[in-house]
Amino acid sequence: MTTTKAMRTLLLTLAVTASALAQDAGAPSPEALEGAHPKRPYSPYAGGAIPTRVFWGDTHLHTSFSMDAGAFGARLAPEDAYRFARGEEIESSTAGRTRLARPLDFLVVADHSDNMGWFPDLFAGAPNLLADPTGKRWYDLVQEGGQSGSKAALEVIDAFSRGTFPEAIFYGPDSKA
Repeated sequence: MTTTKAMRTLLLTLAVTASALAQDAGAPSPEALEGAHPKRPYSPYAGGAIPTRVFWGDTHLHTSFSMDAGAFGARLAPEDAYRFARGEEIESSTAGRTRLARPLDFLVVADHSDNMGWFPDLFAGAPNLLADPTGKRWYDLVQEGGQSGSKAALEVIDAFSRGTFPEAIFYGPDSKA
């Protein structure tokens, strides 16, 4: 017998055997299941009482006020986010005029406290940011857009995460900004 024939025979045997072993063993009887869970189920809804009013929303949204969202293109302020959540039409950062088909029941704007509002100020060319050489360089890169804007965003996030962010332009609870 050739190796190929032997392999085919082996595979056929395995397929037939697996098929026979994989047959449905049937469902357990109700009597067999009665003792399976003698305690009350953990879920309060397992007994049939289910919520009758479901709320839809977002529990963690960042706007342009958060450094990470602002760095990667978010241009909407918290007011815009709440208007959008209520079902109002807004101008999105990337897709033009947009509106939800159904308003949200709730929205949590969860912007970061460190450097809050920094990117909107950078885009606006705030004098305190342009007075710092690094702030000015980042502003110029962002104004160029494209790859330069992406480079600025990555540099800003890198400097912040490494603790090398220029103190003169840092926005924090104790900062002048």
